[in-house]
Amino acid sequence: MHGALVEILVLLASALALGMLAERLKQSAILGYLAAGTLVGPNVLGWVDGGQRIDLLAELGASLLLFTIGLEFSLARLKQLGTRVLVAGVLQIVFTTAAGAAAAMAFGLSFGTAFALGSILALSSTAVVARLLVESRALDSTHGRQAIGVLLVQDIAVVPIVLALAFGRSGGDLAEIGRAALSTLLYATILIASFVLFVRVIVPYGLGAQAMTRNRDLPVVFALVCALGSVVGAELAGLPPALGAFVAGVLLGGSRFAAQIRADVAPLYTLLLTVFFAAIGLAGDPLWAYEHAPLVLATLAAVVAGKALIAAGALRVAGLTGASALAAAATISQIGEFSFVVAGSARSDGFLNDEFFRLVVTVTVASLALTPLMVASANRFARARTATSRDAETRDESQTHIVHATDIIIVGFGPAGREAYTSLTAEMRTSTRVIESSAHGHALARSLEIECDLGDARRREVLEHAGIMRARVLLIAVSDPSVVASVTALARAIAPTCAVIARARYHVAEAEISEQGATQVVDEELLVGRALSAAAMESINGAARGA
Repeated sequence: MHGALVEILVLLASALALGMLAERLKQSAILGYLAAGTLVGPNVLGWVDGGQRIDLLAELGASLLLFTIGLEFSLARLKQLGTRVLVAGVLQIVFTTAAGAAAAMAFGLSFGTAFALGSILALSSTAVVARLLVESRALDSTHGRQAIGVLLVQDIAVVPIVLALAFGRSGGDLAEIGRAALSTLLYATILIASFVLFVRVIVPYGLGAQAMTRNRDLPVVFALVCALGSVVGAELAGLPPALGAFVAGVLLGGSRFAAQIRADVAPLYTLLLTVFFAAIGLAGDPLWAYEHAPLVLATLAAVVAGKALIAAGALRVAGLTGASALAAAATISQIGEFSFVVAGSARSDGFLNDEFFRLVVTVTVASLALTPLMVASANRFARARTATSRDAETRDESQTHIVHATDIIIVGFGPAGREAYTSLTAEMRTSTRVIESSAHGHALARSLEIECDLGDARRREVLEHAGIMRARVLLIAVSDPSVVASVTALARAIAPTCAVIARARYHVAEAEISEQGATQVVDEELLVGRALSAAAMESINGAARGA
């Protein structure tokens, strides 16, 4: 145990240091985590050899990654993508997988290995691309929405890809694969049915809705039990753990606790995901990459150029044209974090040997390093062509709108929050979203057909999920001055252009809230004092007129 803890500590400390360095160099921290694993791994310094315990943590990180994707997954969100983007995403995956598999088979590789390599190439980096688009204020651009739409389809496709690899791991003929598929389908049905029974019946009956809402820790513990339980259940049934984690996320994503669960699970998710990427980096071998530099560089060039061309073709076939489609294609031309999940599964299923796994890790890291340059170039290209292709951009815009516009976010749906909402014009109310921390307030808002998230607005993930980076105004209507100050500071940090209008219940709290960056502070005691004075003068004037 002592040795394993030391290795985990070394892995996390090096990941922290190189992650910070990567951020200073305007790169994704993921690159730092991968480099940290390579640096302290057996092929360089040899401080960490890996082992079963680290592999277990890495597998938990990958499962939790799919669990959070499941939390975000919904049919409503898919509809918001637009038909063209959905079609483009599917076509991009199919075309890239087919092209990669065909190239691999041309070099004499088996169909299973070729399919695994093609699937790995088909996936891009949602985490890295989304962050770069946010930082460059291009997330809501036409090409940004197209790219995110295709990336979301790729994220969903991870589960069937891993499942397909599991079907073929025995290397049998079509009949054996068919029997394995039927067996898997049966076990999956049993697993899902058991999970629905647990989530919808047993837990609410045992804990009661009141217990779940009174204690904010219980939904988080409940979520982790569900996630880990689904992973264990899937593994016992002979299914990929990723499938169990994804199913758990989907089922919990439809609950009223979804937004808060996403926020509260985030720290554990970050920890395990860091271990996951660092553990992948342990397989990195700089000497091998140097000795095989021609192969690595040729593969990297083929991947980046090939993915960009195939993605552009898929967008074109789906009916999306113009500069935005080309920019979106360039944006998603790298290999992403989910490729490591597929690569790990393919290696454990016997489709990838250590040599191919090293190549995948090396090329993926190199393509991620190129992503900031590709995204910046795509942004410049799209902006330069906007003026000359405005009509085409407008047509694409109508087909690729992913999220409903949110102009105003109201934090708190108590009496003040409800009054603020009802005082808005009807047009403004249609673009207003509410964040409420109590189950009662959340249920009230939903009963009025108001878009409402149940969660703590002091958590970054809750604000981001509500759309703070696209909102024009954040209206904080809660009464607790410390909560108002915390939400104000967080909102100002992640959405500098959003106007923050905050409530100060007490006059002494106004200065602190203003210091946190509020655009305007409504002093409650000042307003009450003025209202009392006005009422007093009206009463005196009325009495004088009556005399």
